[in-house]
Amino acid sequence: TEQMQVAVIGIACEFAGDIHSPTDLWHALEESRDVGSEIPRDRLDIDSYCMHMFNKDNDGHFRQKLLRRGYFLSANQWDTFEPSFFGLSDAEAGSVDPCHRLLMLKFVHLLDAAALYNAGYSIEKISGSRTSVHIGQFSTDHAATTFRIEPEHRSRFHGPNILLYNAAARLSYHFNLQGPNVSLDVACSSSLEAVHMAVQALRTNEADMAVCGGVNAIYSPENFLYSSIIGAQSPDGRSRSFSIDANGYAKGDGLGLLLLKRLSDAERDGDRIYCVIRDVLSNHDGNEDKSSFVVPSAAGQTRLLNSVYQRAKLDPQRIFYVEAHGTGTPVGDPIEANCLGKFFHRSRVEPPLLIGSVKSNLGHTEGAAGVAGLIKVVLSMHHRTIPPNMQFKALNPKIEAQRYNLHVVQHLTPLPQYVENEPICMGVNSFGMGGNNTHAIIEEYRPTKSIVTNGATNGDAEIAQEKNNQYFIFIFSSKNRESLNDQVAEFNLWLRKTSTLSIKDDRAFLQRLSRQLLLKRTISHTHIATFVFSGRKRLLEQLASFLIQETTSGLSIELRPTVPTSKLCFVFSGQGPQWWAMGRQLYESEPLFSQWVQRIDSELTKVNNGEWRLLEELIEKKNENESRINDTNIAQPALFAIQVALTALLTSWNIYPSSIISHSAGDQAAAFVAGRLTLEEAVRIVYHRSRLQNRNTRQGGRMLAVSMSEDEVKSKLLNGIEYLVCVAVVNSPRSVTLSGDEKTIDEIQKILSALYPNVFKARLRIENAFHSYQMERFDIEKEMLSSLKDIRGLPLKDKHKMFNPKCSEASLYSSVTGKRLDDELPVDAHYWWSNVRHAVRFNDAIASIADDEAATAFIEISPHPVLATSIRECYEGKNWQPLILSTLKRKEDEQISLLTNIAQLTASSDVWQKYFKTRNTQSMKEDDQLFDDFPLYKFHLNSCWYESKDSVIKRLAHRIPSHPLLGVRQLTGQTSATWKCLININLPQYAYFKDHKIQDALLFPAVGFLELAAAACRQLLPSTDDKQPIIVFERIKFVKGLALTEHELTEVFT
Repeated sequence: TEQMQVAVIGIACEFAGDIHSPTDLWHALEESRDVGSEIPRDRLDIDSYCMHMFNKDNDGHFRQKLLRRGYFLSANQWDTFEPSFFGLSDAEAGSVDPCHRLLMLKFVHLLDAAALYNAGYSIEKISGSRTSVHIGQFSTDHAATTFRIEPEHRSRFHGPNILLYNAAARLSYHFNLQGPNVSLDVACSSSLEAVHMAVQALRTNEADMAVCGGVNAIYSPENFLYSSIIGAQSPDGRSRSFSIDANGYAKGDGLGLLLLKRLSDAERDGDRIYCVIRDVLSNHDGNEDKSSFVVPSAAGQTRLLNSVYQRAKLDPQRIFYVEAHGTGTPVGDPIEANCLGKFFHRSRVEPPLLIGSVKSNLGHTEGAAGVAGLIKVVLSMHHRTIPPNMQFKALNPKIEAQRYNLHVVQHLTPLPQYVENEPICMGVNSFGMGGNNTHAIIEEYRPTKSIVTNGATNGDAEIAQEKNNQYFIFIFSSKNRESLNDQVAEFNLWLRKTSTLSIKDDRAFLQRLSRQLLLKRTISHTHIATFVFSGRKRLLEQLASFLIQETTSGLSIELRPTVPTSKLCFVFSGQGPQWWAMGRQLYESEPLFSQWVQRIDSELTKVNNGEWRLLEELIEKKNENESRINDTNIAQPALFAIQVALTALLTSWNIYPSSIISHSAGDQAAAFVAGRLTLEEAVRIVYHRSRLQNRNTRQGGRMLAVSMSEDEVKSKLLNGIEYLVCVAVVNSPRSVTLSGDEKTIDEIQKILSALYPNVFKARLRIENAFHSYQMERFDIEKEMLSSLKDIRGLPLKDKHKMFNPKCSEASLYSSVTGKRLDDELPVDAHYWWSNVRHAVRFNDAIASIADDEAATAFIEISPHPVLATSIRECYEGKNWQPLILSTLKRKEDEQISLLTNIAQLTASSDVWQKYFKTRNTQSMKEDDQLFDDFPLYKFHLNSCWYESKDSVIKRLAHRIPSHPLLGVRQLTGQTSATWKCLININLPQYAYFKDHKIQDALLFPAVGFLELAAAACRQLLPSTDDKQPIIVFERIKFVKGLALTEHELTEVFT
């Protein structure tokens, strides 16, 4: 049967030459940039480490073979890390193999990069997923370094962290990936074998997604020494693949990671598909056709090629190019090239088989070599160009290129034009020194149907709109403020150099970017920066303000709460926060908001017989002087409309309450949202409540807010005058509102000023005495009970009459009773009279929520926040504070206010997915290239290197130039300043000692002892500002001479 095809949907890499991304790699490949170098001074001093071996090297062959060049990542890439990001202590992080630390960092970048293209994968999205991890590695430099640590200095972490199984296990553990997990070592083909295993896991349905690749690090001197002894490495550090002057391979640091999915799944999910793995297979040479264990076998390679192309049912003639193993060894290159030539067997009249090797560009990255070659092929398909083979002088004469029509790519070579039904195919070889062979067949991806970016973003037809007055929102998130600053700074630079063709394109571009940032990337970290803006110009202004730490409209920098916000309470405020232009911006920009306001206006018109129009007061009045918004009979219906419309927006974005609470006049909206009233009933209640309360306006009643407890107010201020003034509202343990006779309120205010000057007090801008005995006048009670007598107020059964069935599942807390409303307690006419006449027990209701642990976050649904301080004060006795947010703020941009609060509330992709369904955006085609160099997550990296003093001395003796007589520094139990040198007077550099002969004895010169002492002092007293330390010797005494001999080495200790 035909093998299931697998898609490559993500790439991350790190190679020498400051190559940090696939884009960086492609630029290096197409420019044929030489990224090799001498061994960095902060890596090791190979000459000092091997000095004793030089002294035994009479013929000088070893010195000639010693590796001094290669392909190296910077020290910063190996020795820095952000432990807190992964929940590690500094001690544990220091014991983790630097290869594994780099894998963890680059895995975050792998997800980040994939997030920019359609489907996207945030850390939350992949957590708990059936994602497999397969990582190849065989460098053991970390183990060698750890073994040099004295046992008493090792921590409990060092033992397990020196083992290679951590390569894959760390990723699965830290990101909660629950598919198969394999770390493997089959030498140089480890990473392509990891790809093979990943493909198998997907084909057998053991995993739904796979992470695979490899990593290699070379920083221990033993690694270089052993490689030099083997003799397969290039002494001058160049991998001259297939070239006549090839003299071995050059070692290289590197890392490559791929994200794979079944092709059908990737197409279904809208992933960006770089290419398709048609098939991949591996075998072992056995011992056939091998002159030694480490020599490749043409027979083994041929068997593999036959097997994989037969299984893939692919004509080998379709292969345009093979990314060869191509190490640059005089033996291995001809074996591989001639094997490829025989198998693919191109006649001279056919196009040649093109071959090359990325090792000529990056060196041999060993554990990462196979995936490096595969990434090169993927990028070649993406850019439809094959980059040249570097370090190529002329063809190795042992390669029968003319016979087999082989051609080593030496220039940028474009791929052929598209051929219908025949995508370009390429092969990738990777061989392990122990005899493992792996070959992958990579096929160009051609979508079966046209894919439009940003398609289907308009959402439900009933709320689609053509106006472009909706704002954009960007959210950046990191685990510390330094990372956030760096992330935003890099984004600012990227945005300024990334342009589109028109304003229409730019809006589509910004919307696409907003979707990717909010839906695909991780925005749940502790530190967040939110940008809400109308266009590119405003965004750039906000970014500039962020970078110089200035505040500006639309920019919000917040800390997410440590307590989860999964339990959300909707808080509906009472009368007071209204203002004349409230809701107008949302009415113009949010179709759903305007629909609900219109719907309530229609219902209200039925009840008040057209006495006044809600839309006229809310939307049509031109200025504040015309507005009657502060009249009770206008304010309460208007507040009800704004609150319901805001709630409709929130629920349309998948934001639902687990509990609901209200304050006084907010009770009607709360009861409607909670499924206790139909819209018609709720509008009737708000109309009659506001109409009847308005009768009492300007009838000698006022209200006064006081920052005292209820008991304090009753005992100190109201004793004996309760019939004139009463406690109308208890907002918190130290905040109440008094209500009653205006003259008495004035007297109480004077008493507070005289006797309690530090107590806050403020008269409300309401010419009424709500929740007091004055509500009993003018037959308010009788008329209210009569007007609302048919309202049952029990939970609705008909879902079609509910505001939202899901909201009706929330617990309803009443500020009338001060506790949770049971389903059996009706919100009928008597309840609404109690709501008007009796005190508002908001403090008690919040206390009930706290006791029931019903909320961890509150959002006040109101045109202006008025209850946040009260809620905060209610929780002061607790050992934690909930997150308290608002929706709108008076005279502030409503879209900005609403979106910045939602950004702080939730990082849920479910919320933002629903949000984007209400956005109206133009589609974009073929825009992926705009995002190829989008800045990835910026880690706050700190030094994380743990190494024994002895190990550092062995690696870095060169930090002070070594003296040929001083030798190599040792670490002994007696002193940390000991050097050892082996003197062989038969070597040219020591031959001058033969001239220092006294009678028949060869003696070490006295001045040599002084030279040794001076050299040792310079090691211990390094120069500063290029000035050498001054060394003074006094009272020199030579106790015993040192005899030298031509027949054996002499050990000299300093």
